[in-house]
Amino acid sequence: MRFLRDALITIVVLVLVLGGFAYVKVRGGGFSTTDQPGQLEKTLARRLVRLSVPDAARTSRNPYAADGDAWHEAADHFNDHCAGCHGRDGRGKTEVGENMYPPVPDLADTAVQQMGDGDIFFVIQNGVRWTGMPAWKHEHTPDETWKLVAFVRHVPSLTAEENRHPPEHSNGAHPYR
Repeated sequence: MRFLRDALITIVVLVLVLGGFAYVKVRGGGFSTTDQPGQLEKTLARRLVRLSVPDAARTSRNPYAADGDAWHEAADHFNDHCAGCHGRDGRGKTEVGENMYPPVPDLADTAVQQMGDGDIFFVIQNGVRWTGMPAWKHEHTPDETWKLVAFVRHVPSLTAEENRHPPEHSNGAHPYR
């Protein structure tokens, strides 16, 4: 019941704010993705992402959380599927990432790192509407996605050395290039 109330309040506030925002923007020169989102827009976007993740998903725990090496296995996958927008280091400093609206988040940022494992898993699997984040559940197995969650958790401590010279898998292959 609380979820429905919160969702309804959020939708009403969002419609009012976006309506006012759209009116002001269009009258003042239009919409442009070259402008940085304001604080209100950022807050609303975070709220919408939070509301889009079901409670059951939010409480999910990463089965690889205790495996300090799980991120290694996801690094190659991250490089192939995610680095184009998020960058090899997960900081979003790419031509694509910086020119998206909203900009691609820095995965080391506190706002991302404070998300639960289940939230991150859900976002990777299902994407985020009205952003450039696609759904990957038809491309990633749940195990691959959980290992990507482990990679996201490792991003704040990813060293330049790990980024330049990735550790090798037991079969001798580099987990990312």
